[in-house]
Amino acid sequence: MKSRLPLLLLGVSALTACAGIPKPEVASTPLATQADRHEPTAEAAVQRLELNVAPGQMQLAANERAQLAAFANDYLRYGHGPLALETPSGGANSESASVLAADARRALADAGVSYAAIAGSTRDAGGETLPILVSFNRFEAQAPDCAPLYEQDLGHQSNNQPWTSFGCATNFNLASMVEDPADLLRPRDMAARDSERRDTVMDAYRAGEQTHAERSNDERVTISNAVQ
Repeated sequence: MKSRLPLLLLGVSALTACAGIPKPEVASTPLATQADRHEPTAEAAVQRLELNVAPGQMQLAANERAQLAAFANDYLRYGHGPLALETPSGGANSESASVLAADARRALADAGVSYAAIAGSTRDAGGETLPILVSFNRFEAQAPDCAPLYEQDLGHQSNNQPWTSFGCATNFNLASMVEDPADLLRPRDMAARDSERRDTVMDAYRAGEQTHAERSNDERVTISNAVQ
């Protein structure tokens, strides 16, 4: 009877050699597609509002309050960071500017902006009559530049590949419709989870009860027998 030791040694050697081969790394990012060539982007911008202050003026005009209310609404929708309220100092209208700046702060707070979000500062007017500046940082969407379809021959795609502007129109519309262009750069932070709801579901699970909400008869699916 022949010994099987050489065959066993050969098999062990083969397994050892295989174990030493490094495993290929799997890419964790999705593969790029033709539509990725036309991704919309967003650029940082500053939105400003100037409030002219006349010497001796002690309160905001009605149109200025309306402008501040609209400006506050834009800040609550698109603003990132604090809302800056800059008051001129050392000018001919410094006393009035100080009074109107406090009035403007109250108007912004009445429009829904938190007092903590309003960052007040002053700037040297150098004896001039300068306005009050209200500003905040925001982002503006930049739509892709789509090549016209009449410049492309869509009827002859012999290589079976998408044409140059494939997917560009969709991303162009996305850049036009996005609520906050900052969403094009990074996802928003997740809100806190509902711990009470989670505890309710887990208690029902431990008790062997159903964990989903009860459905009414209106929500249940029924099959009509009108057509046999």
